[in-house]
Amino acid sequence: MVALVVSVAAAAALGLWGWLPVVLRTDIGLVPVAPGLLTVDESARGVATLGRGYTVAAYQSGFRVSAASGTLADTITRGSPVSAVLGELGERDGHPVEDVEASLDHVRIDELRVEPGRAAYIGEVYGEVDGEPRSMPLRLVFLLTTAGVHVTAHAQGADAVVVHLDALPATAGLPPALPDRTLRKKGWWLVPGSGEQRAFTSARRAVVGIGPATRARGVDLRPDGRLDVHAWSNRATLTLSGVPRRG
Repeated sequence: MVALVVSVAAAAALGLWGWLPVVLRTDIGLVPVAPGLLTVDESARGVATLGRGYTVAAYQSGFRVSAASGTLADTITRGSPVSAVLGELGERDGHPVEDVEASLDHVRIDELRVEPGRAAYIGEVYGEVDGEPRSMPLRLVFLLTTAGVHVTAHAQGADAVVVHLDALPATAGLPPALPDRTLRKKGWWLVPGSGEQRAFTSARRAVVGIGPATRARGVDLRPDGRLDVHAWSNRATLTLSGVPRRG
């Protein structure tokens, strides 16, 4: 009888593991992509006001999105906020696997266009591919929405876009996109089909969503001092909003 119970329990455990989302199997298939140099023209530097207490600031050191309650997110300090990836996304054992052929890691911002509730930074992402210079048009758009600030990083011609954020203290996943646990020092794939509004939160009391929802998306916290968002599209989107205080 005991043997039968053990066998049934083992079979159930195996079946549950097969059902569990791939997101629970960490550090699978994400290729580290390092940021390069950031150059911001003097005319595009400074603070742009979006409304309702939300602002975006661009300096030679990086970008910062803030709410009235404080900073929501920073891009990596003294490095490019975005890399454009050339390659393919495959699959192995039921989970995505990145095949990165090259990445363009340097960013130059030439122009800022501000409209009510919107700030667009226009420039290029550039580097070398097979020893030859290559560049792609880049547009970073910060748009005020009812949820907070919607950020779009569009690298025209890229197979994937990686957004390089500064490390966020106490980063934890938000179901169903990511498990309800600390994400530190690991790489994670978001559950396929989960929306863009909620992926993870941090001690800064910000909620970060990742899109596009129809594409493979991952977060890589293995590099020291940064959090990399991978989106297999020529656009990566982030939704940044504050967490209401309790009480």
